Amino acid sequence: MKDRLYTAGEIAKLTGVSLRTIRFYDARGLLKPVTHSEAGYRYYNRESVSRLQRILVLKYLGFSLQQIEEMTKTEDIEPQLSQQKSFLLQRKRQLEDIISTIEIMERSSGEEKWNYLLRLLNLLTDDEKVRQQYETSENLERRIRLHDYSTSPQDWMNWVYERLQLEAGDMVLEIGCGNGKLWQRNIHILPENLHLTLTDRSEGMLAQARESLAPYRDLLEEKRICIEYRVMDAENLCLPEKFYDKIIANHMLYHVKNRENCLQKIKSALKDPGIFFCSTIGNGHMEELHNIVSAFDERIEQPYSRLTVGFRLENGEPQLRKFFADVECERQENDLIVDRADAIYDYVYSYPGNAPCILEQRGTEFRKMLEELLQREGAVYIHKDTGMFVCRKAGRAAREE
Repeated sequence: MKDRLYTAGEIAKLTGVSLRTIRFYDARGLLKPVTHSEAGYRYYNRESVSRLQRILVLKYLGFSLQQIEEMTKTEDIEPQLSQQKSFLLQRKRQLEDIISTIEIMERSSGEEKWNYLLRLLNLLTDDEKVRQQYETSENLERRIRLHDYSTSPQDWMNWVYERLQLEAGDMVLEIGCGNGKLWQRNIHILPENLHLTLTDRSEGMLAQARESLAPYRDLLEEKRICIEYRVMDAENLCLPEKFYDKIIANHMLYHVKNRENCLQKIKSALKDPGIFFCSTIGNGHMEELHNIVSAFDERIEQPYSRLTVGFRLENGEPQLRKFFADVECERQENDLIVDRADAIYDYVYSYPGNAPCILEQRGTEFRKMLEELLQREGAVYIHKDTGMFVCRKAGRAAREE
């Protein structure tokens, strides 16, 4: 039986689109007619109808025309669908954040309404949230103070430094140095003739790092330690090849979208042999605190549980092994026992996103809930799951030769 042919107008009517849309898809090469009449009219068949329906579904799911062009050339569209699903879920969470802030704004009055309206701009993308979070060291300092309640006899920055095993004359690069705490906490045990290059994408953070280390100028000069500060984004590293003995990325690789490009540049910048140290968190990190916050107000966004998922202790090793022959992981044995409500409150207030907005409305209630919890339990136990990967360009056999 001969396949029925449809005119452009008929196929448009069947699928509920305009004739102009059919012509546009034809011009883009997405929906070519199967034949033309002697008068030049376009004709389509049942397969054309099916193809147009697939195009419309993909368009409804938010794919661009360029993406649709690629997807219609292959039978395996699962990877693209999974990626789009992740994007849509992220967008859903962002819209929920915006709705939540608008609801708070509706209950406010006068100048407060405009303040909350301005804050909506910071809820549009995760990138903006993270960027605002690290413009200055204030939020970072709030979070660091909570870790003063650690059960470990060794401070995190001391634990990290101990594993660096720095030697006199080393060329060292830290990517995302933050407020410079790693170096301030270990300033008196730095080896001589060290050359430190501290980078961060935030000028505010670099300024704080410079200020933190300024009181030790005489000590640094005595040990002939040179510190260089550079504004640099890990998404677009510009590094000399085979220049550094050690490169450090402390709790920041999960913020890098194009990690493979970043890791390739890090590998190229290391000497032979050279070592890359990168710390991160595990899946169970601070879960008890997350549960407390959710129980109080489930609208409070806890973005780090989402933002860090791309590079954690559980999934970081296979990503690193693409670039480094030898990768080892070590976890720090450490937890928190917190007996001060203010410490928990300040930590939660520092969250990127809508936490400050909600706590400015319900902060008294949250403090009361924390105080009652501490009266019942004596303290809040929070499990920490942190560790570090040590990555070498050469494997053990090559190093021993």
